[in-house]
Order: sequence, then C-alpha cells, then structure tokens
Amino acid sequence: MTAPPNKASRECPICGGASFMPGPRGRMAVSGVLPRCAGCRSLERHRVSRVMFNRLGPGHFAGWSAIQFSPDPTVDPDWFGTFELSIYGEPGGVDIQAIDRPDGAYEYVGCSHVLEHVGDDRAALRELLRITAGRGLLYLSIPDPFAEAVTRDWGFPKPEKHGHWRVYGRDVASRFERYVPDQPVLAYRGTDPVTGVSTGAFLLPKSTECYRWIRDRLGADVELFSGPPPG
Repeated sequence: MTAPPNKASRECPICGGASFMPGPRGRMAVSGVLPRCAGCRSLERHRVSRVMFNRLGPGHFAGWSAIQFSPDPTVDPDWFGTFELSIYGEPGGVDIQAIDRPDGAYEYVGCSHVLEHVGDDRAALRELLRITAGRGLLYLSIPDPFAEAVTRDWGFPKPEKHGHWRVYGRDVASRFERYVPDQPVLAYRGTDPVTGVSTGAFLLPKSTECYRWIRDRLGADVELFSGPPPG
C-alpha cells in the first residue's frame, strides 16, 4: 500500500528534515517520491520504525543497555544507558551467528537488515535472543517479507543480491516457529510519513510485561505473528 504524501507536509520523523534525495542506486520510492532524507540519510523502513518507537515511548528505555547490529538511524543512542554499535568486518564487529557476549547482556538488541546476510539464520536468531535480557526486547528488521510469497534461499551469498543468502517471504512465520517455537514474535506495520510507503518490522519481547507494553502502545498496528502469547 502506498499513498504519496502532500509535499508541503513531508518531514522526517527522525531529524525533522524536509529535504530528500534518491535512495540506493538512485531509486525512487514505489510511491514515486524521493525516499532518502538528506539530513539523517534515513529510508522508508527507518522512519516507519522510528514512528513505532516514538509511540512506544523512548523514555521506557532509560537506563537500558543496548547493542545495535549495523548502522541504523531508527533508534537514538541517547535513549539508552549504554549503547554499543557492532559492524561486521570492522574493528570490534561481532558475527551474529556466534556472539561473544554473555547471556542477557543487553535489554535492547537491534538487528537491522543483517539476518539475510548470514549463512545460518537459525543460529543468528537464537544468539540474538540469548543476549537479550529477561525484561528486554529484540528489534528485528529484514527486507519486507510481505513483498514475496515464499522465501528464496540460495545457500550462498549471491553477489547480484548484495550478498544476501536469501530473500524472506511471507512464510518467514514458519521459520520463526521452527527456530524459536516458544518465543512470541510481533509484527508491526506502519506508513512512512515521507513517502506514504507501508512496511514494518518484528518485535520479540522476552517477558510478559514487555509483550503487554507493546500491545497496549501499538494497538491494531501490531499482531502476534508467530509463537505463543506469553503467560
């Protein structure tokens, strides 16, 4: 679903900027407008998730320890008590298939457009949840799985697909069910105020309290995608 917004009202919810430019490889949004914020460099998916986090209330994260895998303007590091950025292949970067961190090391774990780049996504998902604290939350963003009917997994990083091992489809729910059957996975869908493009992300709460907080704040825009409701 897309609905091109009024140009006069286009404002980035991350930095407040009103100047936009083409996206990666010069692309336009599917709604036909410029998708990348010239200020913070955000794209559709970043702004949709920032609106979601604004609804959740950034103050909730005060004092939380956080780790973000891959650069991503979705969350503000200042929301958290501590914030670590891991970029694979760079100094200090961590392989999400075998994370060198203790169990429950972080209350917030963010993984944005990384899962499709690893060979063993089952190990990666379990590792991400392992380092998420008992009261915490895993935020997971992957290229929009609702654009594809079925996941296509090549078994190797495909160069013409930017090194992706797979393109996830709507059947990603069954993947979650196999990999982490006891973990509730919530799917959020929202609309980018800049381009009018609809996309979303997944939220994996580790506690009943966190699950209820998300459901209460996001209402009908979030649904239980896989796994049992906690409690």
